Amino acid sequence: MAKGTRKAYEELKHRLVAGHYQPGTQLKEEPLAEEFGISRTPIRAALKQLVSDGLATAEIGRGIQVAAWTDWDVEEVFQLRLLLEPYAAQLAALRCSPELLLRLESCNAMMAKAIDSNASTVATQVQNANRDFHHTLLQASGSQRVIHMLETMIDMPVITRSFQLYERSDMEQSLAHHRDLTIAVKAKDGELARQVMQLHLQMSRHRFMRRRKP
Repeated sequence: MAKGTRKAYEELKHRLVAGHYQPGTQLKEEPLAEEFGISRTPIRAALKQLVSDGLATAEIGRGIQVAAWTDWDVEEVFQLRLLLEPYAAQLAALRCSPELLLRLESCNAMMAKAIDSNASTVATQVQNANRDFHHTLLQASGSQRVIHMLETMIDMPVITRSFQLYERSDMEQSLAHHRDLTIAVKAKDGELARQVMQLHLQMSRHRFMRRRKP
């Protein structure tokens, strides 16, 4: 991916993940090119990649739009994560290093601080710490195939915004699972890490779907 395309892609991806655009918003090449101060070619390539990632959709006559999410879409993402992410956690535990432990503990500390702050931005802060924790474990797995398949799913807007629906007790339980995962990684117990991650994702799915229902 060319430098200009990469820059545009990363910025647009960040906006989509952060909920900058409403679902269904049309992403037009010309206004974006003007805003970014680049030609339409890298914007077009970046939008194409976002469609490939599942963060946007392309329909004839309607252009490229920010993706909307149905219950089926959410369920599919959780099921795919349940298949792959416990395996990534298992690999990360087996390849544990002091640096990995420090990063995981730092994420846990940031998450705990955010929960205790009761600030208006608590959900966003917890969301960021959670994302960093999962990405840290994923990268530590050392499996480029698993990383490629999972990293976009972890960043799906519907997943990253899930903490907006959580109560304090939900966030505390999520943090407890992260701490248990850290213990498993420190012990280099791959099977325990796999089991804890599986439970963590199952509970996350249950909470999210329960809160999502009207």
